Amino acid sequence: MRVFLIAMALSAAGFAVQWAWWRIRIPKRQTAAILATFTLVLLAGLVVTAGPRAIAPPAWRLESMWEVLHVTGFHVAAMLAYVVAYSALEERSPSMTILSRVATSGPDGRSRDELESLLKRVSPVDIRIAAMLRDGMVRDEGGHLVLTAKGHAWAGLFSAWRRLLKFGKGG
Repeated sequence: MRVFLIAMALSAAGFAVQWAWWRIRIPKRQTAAILATFTLVLLAGLVVTAGPRAIAPPAWRLESMWEVLHVTGFHVAAMLAYVVAYSALEERSPSMTILSRVATSGPDGRSRDELESLLKRVSPVDIRIAAMLRDGMVRDEGGHLVLTAKGHAWAGLFSAWRRLLKFGKGG
């Protein structure tokens, strides 16, 4: 339970640092900033809680390499899950767009026609392309989107992951 609490505390600290940063100024590359923030919080947390120079109280120290690996695995999984959830919220997925519009409409709700009209005006594909351009994953060359070096790296990572999971080709 102690290891789980340490892992939860580090993940919560990563979220708190990101939340405070966003209150000051939202960075241009939000996903990269979240990954960097959570990674730095993990590294700082491991310095404080693990090893012979740990300064945390004894109840909050990681005593073995296995405990460090458990905390790291949990933190990385939580970080990646948060990035996925954040991107859905940030980029206004169709489901989130519908939910937020209905939630703000009061007790009368919204008509289906109104929601369909809203989604036709807000293209999820356009939003995703704009985000990929902003994050430097692709560049526009005369109306054609081309992968950048960063885009190639991410595409290679996702392709390797899909092969590992034995997923077929596709979107």
